[in-house]
Amino acid sequence: MYWACIDCGVNTFPGCPSKGEIERHFNEHCEVYHIHPSVWWAAGMEPMGGCLCIGCLEKRLGRRLRPRDFERRHPFNSLPGTERLIDRRGS
Repeated sequence: MYWACIDCGVNTFPGCPSKGEIERHFNEHCEVYHIHPSVWWAAGMEPMGGCLCIGCLEKRLGRRLRPRDFERRHPFNSLPGTERLIDRRGS
């Protein structure tokens, strides 16, 4: 179980899909990403303030996203996605 405590085995996220189930939902139609907080803030967004597609985020910023806008080590940024997301991430 992916959400199991590594010490005692308690499910820390009951009802949440497993890692494999989550990964199966990500495909070429998804725009799930994580950018640096300063970029999110520049777009007028609060932490945990909702979602923006790449196009709307760029519209708010008044520019195209660049690879350095994305937090490279965040697991969301290694998932499959739309062509424009992959293009902006530089991956």
